[in-house]
Amino acid sequence: MEPLKEELRKALSDALDKRRRDDTLETAVGREVRRAGLRYQDYLDIMEAARVLARKDKLDPWKAAQALMDQQ
Repeated sequence: MEPLKEELRKALSDALDKRRRDDTLETAVGREVRRAGLRYQDYLDIMEAARVLARKDKLDPWKAAQALMDQQ
């Protein structure tokens, strides 16, 4: 899997930092992608990377997102 672009990493990092109590990863990432002015395809790229890692390592979505950030 290729590394995420810098602006996508920033959106994912912001989603992790600004997580609300009942947020799903999809909701939090979507909110931060919109705030950053990114495209829907950028949202899909972030979520695909997180889901692939979650399936591969059998992680929940939030832990997969954190692992993705640590990997980069």
